[in-house]
Amino acid sequence: MKRRTLLALPFAAAALPMPGFAQGSFPDRPIKLIVPFAPGTALDIVARHAAAGAAEELKQPMVVENKLGASGVIGTDNVAKAPADGYTLLFTAPAHYINQFVFASLPFDAVKDFRPVTKISNAQLVLVVGKNSPFSNVKQVIEFAKANPKKLRYSSSGLGGTIHLAFALFNQMAGTQIEHVPYTSGGQALTDVIAGHLDITFTAVATALPHGKAGNLKLLATSGLQRSHTMPDVPTVSEAALPGFELTSWGGTLAGKGVPDAVVEKLNAAFVKVAQRPEFQTKLVAAGVEPDLLPTAAFQKQIDAEVPKWKRLVEMTGAAQSQKQ
Repeated sequence: MKRRTLLALPFAAAALPMPGFAQGSFPDRPIKLIVPFAPGTALDIVARHAAAGAAEELKQPMVVENKLGASGVIGTDNVAKAPADGYTLLFTAPAHYINQFVFASLPFDAVKDFRPVTKISNAQLVLVVGKNSPFSNVKQVIEFAKANPKKLRYSSSGLGGTIHLAFALFNQMAGTQIEHVPYTSGGQALTDVIAGHLDITFTAVATALPHGKAGNLKLLATSGLQRSHTMPDVPTVSEAALPGFELTSWGGTLAGKGVPDAVVEKLNAAFVKVAQRPEFQTKLVAAGVEPDLLPTAAFQKQIDAEVPKWKRLVEMTGAAQSQKQ
C-alpha cells in the first residue's frame, strides 16, 4: 500500500500547476500596462501614477508601454493577442468602445475580447474660444449659432473622436449647426482656435488650463455634470445652457477575456487601494483629471450602459460612413 502511494506521487505532482502559472502566486514577474495613446497625455499620466501604486501593492514592477497608432487600435490589439494570464493589461479610454462603430473592421472584438478590471479616473473636456472671440458664455454661442446656421466652425483631432462626439451631442441638444473641421493633430486643432482661424472647440482640462491662465483662451464651460475640481469657477455646459449635457472620458484598466477571475480580483484590489490614496487623488487633480473609482462589477455596469450611447453619437456624426467608404 505504501509502495503504491509513493509511486503515485510523481504523477500527482505532475498534475499540479507549475509555480509560475499558479493563480495563488500571481504576480510572480513584472506586469505590462499598455497605453494605446501617446506619452504625456492625461491618460498616460494617470496610467503611470496608477502603475506605480499598483506595483507597490502587488510587490512586482508594473511597466507602462505606449503602443500608439490607429486611434488606439494597435496597442489594444497587442493586449488582445497576449497570453490570458494577467501579465499584459490595457489602460484605455472610451475610444476602446467607440472604434468598433467608426472603423469598418477591427482585429479584435472590443467587448468580447476584454474584461474590465478597474476604472480609475474621469476626464472632462472644456468648451473654449479664442481670447478675441465675441463669446463669453455658452448661451451667447448658442444664440449666435441658431441665428447663423453653419457659420461657426469647430476644430477636432479627427473623425469619431471625443471632441467630434461632444459637438454632435452639443448640436443635437442646442439645435445648432456648428460646422466640423477635423485635424490630424489635436495640438494644431487647438492652436487654430487660439489664433482665431476657427471659432470654438472642446479640449482637455489639463490642456486648457495654462492657456486660460495666460489669457490665450476663454474657458466657457466643462463637459461633466459636476464642475471640475481643477477649474471650479468654470460652469458646466449642463448648468450654463443645456441641462443634462454630459460627455466625459474615463481612464481604466482592461484585461484579456480569458484572464482568470482570481487574477482580475487581485488586480482590482490593488488598483482600488491605489485609487483610495489621498496622494494619488491629488496627483490626478493636478493633471486636470477627476478621481473616479469603480471596481470591476460597477465598471462593467457603466460600460454596458455607455456602449449604446457611443454608437448613437457616432451615427449622429456620420463618422462611421466616412471611415467605411
